[in-house]
Amino acid sequence: MIPDRVLGAGYTRRELDLAPDDEGPVVAVLVHREREGADQLPPILLLHGWSDYVFDRELMEHLGSRGLDVWGLDLRKHGRALLAGQTATEVDHLSRYDEEIDRALRIIGRDRPPILLAHSTGGLTAALWAQRRPGTVRALALNSPWLEMHLGPATRRLADAPVRALAGRLHRRPILPVGASHYARTTHRDHGGLYDYDLAMKPPGGHPFPAATLAAVLDGQRRLRAAGPLALPILVLHSRRTRIAHRFSEPMRRADTVLDVRSLAAAARRLGPRVRIEPVDGARHDVFLSDADARARALRILDDWVDHLPLR
Repeated sequence: MIPDRVLGAGYTRRELDLAPDDEGPVVAVLVHREREGADQLPPILLLHGWSDYVFDRELMEHLGSRGLDVWGLDLRKHGRALLAGQTATEVDHLSRYDEEIDRALRIIGRDRPPILLAHSTGGLTAALWAQRRPGTVRALALNSPWLEMHLGPATRRLADAPVRALAGRLHRRPILPVGASHYARTTHRDHGGLYDYDLAMKPPGGHPFPAATLAAVLDGQRRLRAAGPLALPILVLHSRRTRIAHRFSEPMRRADTVLDVRSLAAAARRLGPRVRIEPVDGARHDVFLSDADARARALRILDDWVDHLPLR
């Protein structure tokens, strides 16, 4: 491993060579918080969302201070793992990410199943992984997971056939225009928010959304809904309200401006018998990039849930 320049002192990174595709070499990047001595609690592996990367050092330091062994994974064609000439965020099936998740878990240690702390599309990917690979992870902590489309399964079913048809023609070309910068305006310090992150790796309106990637998300949501319940403990954190509109408004600073939280929560309730769902007042789409009061509430909930897991 080498020092990670994104997270800074105390963090290392390891590049994982993956099977190439027709754009050339493919990699993922695993980051790790250095620690002294043995941890009392198990590993925790952070997965980011679509058009995102692992960068929240404050969250990782909080988790490490509690005794967790903290790791993060930039998935292929995202963040640190996006190579020159690649189509950002492109994937034709969410199971493609199995390769880097499996590699990461082998490095962390097969005898040390981690908690997966996963955001947005990463939450969908993590839930699908846990369905296919029972016993490989200890628990799921899902931060506004993209488990379902806006307004629920009916929207997904209506969109499925036309999106698949378009993906067959467009492949890596964008299916959606670049989004509004509302979310960045609520989070990034250059746009009126509180946090700093690389706007090249996490653009204000997201990268152009490849048709193949949207088709993969819809397929993943369909497969998750059709699958049986997960037996492992699951925490789902999300904002209490959604604010989606063409024009920016100040209430967006304390709401999810990306996902429909009602559809998200309804899908979360179907994940299994050990699901704890926690709406967080004032939270944003990434609950840990909220204003200080909402972020603190989200951290208290996460800490309490971890404290009650059978971890030893």
